[in-house]
Amino acid sequence: MSPPSVLEQVREIPLESILAYHGLSPRSEGSTIRYKNGQFNIVASGGGLWFDNAASIGGRGAIDLLLHIKYGVSPRGASDQQFRDAVRWLATFQPAAGVASLNTPSASSPRPPRESFASQAARLAIRDDARWPLARNYLLQTRRLPSDLVDHLHQAGDIYTTFGQERPEHTGVCFVHRNLDDDACGATVRNIGPASGSFSIGEKYGAWFGIGDPATARRAVLVEAPIDAISYAALRRPEETIILSVSGSHATRPLLDAAHARRWELAIGFDNDRPGNAGWEHCRENYALLYPDDPQPSRTLPAAKDWNDDLRAAPRRSHGRRL
Repeated sequence: MSPPSVLEQVREIPLESILAYHGLSPRSEGSTIRYKNGQFNIVASGGGLWFDNAASIGGRGAIDLLLHIKYGVSPRGASDQQFRDAVRWLATFQPAAGVASLNTPSASSPRPPRESFASQAARLAIRDDARWPLARNYLLQTRRLPSDLVDHLHQAGDIYTTFGQERPEHTGVCFVHRNLDDDACGATVRNIGPASGSFSIGEKYGAWFGIGDPATARRAVLVEAPIDAISYAALRRPEETIILSVSGSHATRPLLDAAHARRWELAIGFDNDRPGNAGWEHCRENYALLYPDDPQPSRTLPAAKDWNDDLRAAPRRSHGRRL
């Protein structure tokens, strides 16, 4: 067997060592490891895949990553000279020396223990059923979600009302993330009232807010947010489909693996904007790299920016959909 080429060798360099060399330290978020500073917000996943949420750029392997963080170019837009420069830099890269000189943790350093979902929820998403009428009114009147879907999800324990210890006066709607075994592992919390915005706790890498049964689904639609999942279900959900909110515009490796293993027809319904389109391209490329012989994902677009915008523009009589 011939020795590996320089390209083959540099492509095997761990992403963690390159990120650490450039001063990006790992931070656990559920089962996701994030590398974040004022410029980058990178999530590294299995198989050498990575995605920078700050720039809506992703790629696979050490060369793509170095082109992005050192040379400031998209892997798809790099010139031949930039590619050669990146390979030359990696060929002389010494991970141990580089990491030690910057006093940053190496890939082998133990990661800090991550806080459990239950512990996070006890601080940040305390259930308060007395506030449910307020949250229900927000979902039905402000977001125009259909009452049958909202009430069904509330009764199933997939949506409930919360507050946090630090700001108990602020009400949030908690959308539970479940893994493919139906275990509650995380949540997206949408603040309502004066404190708008949303955040995730616990698992969002291998668990998601969903509508539908993964065991019987033949098709999966990925959207960015739980409200978009409910909106999509109200507008156009076909039979034998599961709709999954990924809490962002990035399809994680467990989702791509599940689509392959369960033979789902995969449709990407991310927002109709730059981050959504970049997330779609990233997902399409990653799936083609991982499973080139499978039918490839398709793109499904809302007419407006997102599916809730479409729902609010639609006549109310079109909203009713059964689960």
